Amino acid sequence: MSIPFRLKCALGLLPTADQLDAKWEKLIKMRDDLNAMERSAELKQFEDLKNLIESSDFRHKKREIESLQFAGSKEEKLLKEYETLAGSYAIKNYHRILGSDRLLRLQNILSGHALKKFVELQKEVESVEFGNRKAGLKKKEFVKTPDYLILTEFNQIRKSGDITFWRKFSGSERYLTYLKTIESKKLQRFGELKALTSSREFNDKIAYLKDKKRFLKSVQYKEILAFNAIDKGRFMADYRKLKRARELDFFEKWEITFEENFSGKKLDNERWQPENWMGFRAAGKSFSQKDEMQGFNGEKNLEMNNQTLSIWAKKEKVEGTVWDPAVGLLPKQYGYSSGILNSAASLRLKEGVIEAKVRFKKDSTITSAFTLTGESTFPQIDLFRSAKNGVGLGIVEHQGGKSSKYVRLGGLNDEHYHIFRLEMFGNQLVWKINGSEVYSNSVSMKEPMFIHMLTTLHGEVNEHLLPHRFEVDWIRSFSKKS
Repeated sequence: MSIPFRLKCALGLLPTADQLDAKWEKLIKMRDDLNAMERSAELKQFEDLKNLIESSDFRHKKREIESLQFAGSKEEKLLKEYETLAGSYAIKNYHRILGSDRLLRLQNILSGHALKKFVELQKEVESVEFGNRKAGLKKKEFVKTPDYLILTEFNQIRKSGDITFWRKFSGSERYLTYLKTIESKKLQRFGELKALTSSREFNDKIAYLKDKKRFLKSVQYKEILAFNAIDKGRFMADYRKLKRARELDFFEKWEITFEENFSGKKLDNERWQPENWMGFRAAGKSFSQKDEMQGFNGEKNLEMNNQTLSIWAKKEKVEGTVWDPAVGLLPKQYGYSSGILNSAASLRLKEGVIEAKVRFKKDSTITSAFTLTGESTFPQIDLFRSAKNGVGLGIVEHQGGKSSKYVRLGGLNDEHYHIFRLEMFGNQLVWKINGSEVYSNSVSMKEPMFIHMLTTLHGEVNEHLLPHRFEVDWIRSFSKKS
């Protein structure tokens, strides 16, 4: 254990896990904010506008806009076309008749009973049959017939004011011209031009063409204003500040390869297996060592709550399996239960960094551990292993558990969370607690290693400490970018 770490512990200068968490969360927020800004429409707009207003095409467009004029423009031609159509006889006649009393009277007659009756009577009296009947009778005889009454009614209706008006107006040259104009392309074009030339946009365009300061009303000038607004605004100030932030160099060098915050309501079984990997691989179930007092109880002793994983050790009878080196795996009834889980299916690493934020009570009979192992039992790397007065950490290379590459240290307040970190590069390993280096050594790493987290009981268990809770707030792994 390094002297600086001892001094920091003794003087209370070791940063707390919560302080480091806050620092990390701030860094993540800075990264996410920068990433969001770099994907944002606002930054894209800034870069597009910058490229645009610095281009030769933009300067050419500015000169082009300033040279525009109303004379000879499309707008002038459209306005003249509209005025010509408005002065034509057909359009003037159309508007004189449209909405006039004569047209209204004609429409009322066309939809009225009198015209319908007149047409029916006219058809009758002008028919061949009616003429033959009339021709075959003398006048004195004819006046006594029903046909005479029909003829009399027909003549009365024909002489009425409405029918006389209908016959005269509906056949007039003006009305016939009106009817032709209704469906004409000329009237359709006139309507289009009228709507266009009376629109605000059209008249604004004419005013714009006549305005010598028209560039100030152009899209290009607005683009300059938009660029300046973004360039001098809060967004770009914040973006430039983040781009200069040295803290974010971390993400240029490191990649987060694994992150577990235990935010779900139950264990993610695609990431974690609630078993001893060796036992599960060999026998399909976890086993305990011969000197251990607990049986592993699967997910029953694992709890997810408030984004924290808890591994519980309890006093209760459970059926388990023990590994006896002399005879192999044997069934056994235990008086205590505990939990274990591994990351063999989701996380294996040979190089990089792994760290975890944890909390547990120290005791000589209750051990909570976070270890790294491979398919071979050894070497075993303890990120930490709780002890009577503190924790142990280091490398176990052989059966028996004793190693010269191992240290034990005290002074950690087990009421608080601590962040244990292991850095592995080549064969060199460095342990840190709450960001301060505590130990380093080397080991021959032949295969990727995965996590085992567990609590075990030994000897005469201090039952007054049960149930015992080993809490894991989060786990992260990093690798260096190529």
